[in-house]
Amino acid sequence: MKFTKEVVEAIKKFINNNVINHPNDLSRITVQHFGITKPSATKFINELIKDNILKKTGKGRYPNYQLKKSIKKSTYKVSKQLSEDEIWRNDVFPKMDPIKKNIRDICQYGFTEMVNNVIDHSESKTLTVRLIQDYLSIKLIVSDDGIGIFNKIQKAMNLDDPKHSLLELAKGKFTSDPENHTGEGIFFTSKVFDVFLIASQNLKFFGIDTEDWLFEDHGKEIDGTFVAMRISKKSNKLISNIFDEYSNPDNEPGFFKTIVPVKLMQYEGESLLSRSQAKRLIQRFDKFTEVVLDFEGVNIIGQGFADEVFRVFQNAHPKVHLNPINTNQDIDKMISRASKL
Repeated sequence: MKFTKEVVEAIKKFINNNVINHPNDLSRITVQHFGITKPSATKFINELIKDNILKKTGKGRYPNYQLKKSIKKSTYKVSKQLSEDEIWRNDVFPKMDPIKKNIRDICQYGFTEMVNNVIDHSESKTLTVRLIQDYLSIKLIVSDDGIGIFNKIQKAMNLDDPKHSLLELAKGKFTSDPENHTGEGIFFTSKVFDVFLIASQNLKFFGIDTEDWLFEDHGKEIDGTFVAMRISKKSNKLISNIFDEYSNPDNEPGFFKTIVPVKLMQYEGESLLSRSQAKRLIQRFDKFTEVVLDFEGVNIIGQGFADEVFRVFQNAHPKVHLNPINTNQDIDKMISRASKL
C-alpha cells in the first residue's frame, strides 16, 4: 500500500504525539486510528527510530517506545564574574534544536532569570545547567548546592515555617535584595513555560499553564535548589502577552496583578478558619492593585478568616481589588457576609 507524503507526515505526527501515553501499544493505536496494517504502522515507527526521534527499549510482543532525548550538561563555579547571558549565548543556545523565535525568547528569559538567581542569591559554590530536548519539547534545568530558596525566603521574611515561603513565592514581587531585584523573575517565568518546578529540601513549588499550583512534600531531600522549566516546541506563547496580562507600565512599575492559590495556606487536614491564617495570606497584597484569590481545592473558610480578608483588609486598602474565583456556595456566603458588614 502506497501512502502520500501528507498521509505519511500525519501518521508520524500521530505516533510522536502519542508515544508518551502509549509506549507499549503504539502500533496498535496507530492501526486503529488510521485503519492501516500493523506492518505499515511498525514500518513508520522504525523509520522514526532510524531518524533518532524515537527509541525502543523493549523486545518481543511488548516493546517500549519513547521519545529519544538529547541531554547536555555543564557545571560552573559560582562567582560574581559568572554571567548568565554568556552561559546562554555560548553554552546553551548553540546546542538547541531549531526552534521558533517566541520559544527561543521564552527559554532565554527563563534560563537567564534562574541562573541570575543562583549567582546573586543562592550562596552556592556550584551551578549545574541541563538542556534536555526531544521531538516535542525543550526542558531547561538549573540547580545549585546553596542555602535553598525556601529557607532563603523564610529567613528574609522571618516566617515560622519554610512551607509559608511557597505562598510568598506564588504571590510574586518578593526579593531578598530589593535594591537590585524586583522579584518578578520567578513569577513571570512560571507563567511563560508550560511546566515550571522549584524543589528544595523536601518541598516543591509546581506551576503549569492551567494556573494549578501544587504544594506537597517532594519525597526526596534536595540540597540547594532545583529548577526545571519545560515548553512545547509548538507553543505559540509570547512573552509580551504574559507581561501585558499582569503588568501595566503606563500606570505603575512592575506588575499589578497576581494570582494566589489559597490552598497553599492549608496544612494537611486543616481548614482556613482563623484571622492569623488570613493575615498570613494577605501579607504583601498591598503591593498589587488586583489580587485573584483562587479557592480551587478549598472547601470551607471561617467567619474570622473571611472578615479579615474581605472586610478588614479591603477597607484598609480600597485600591486593591480582590477577585475570588473557583469558590463554592459555602465560601461565597462567607465572603458575601464579610463584605456587607
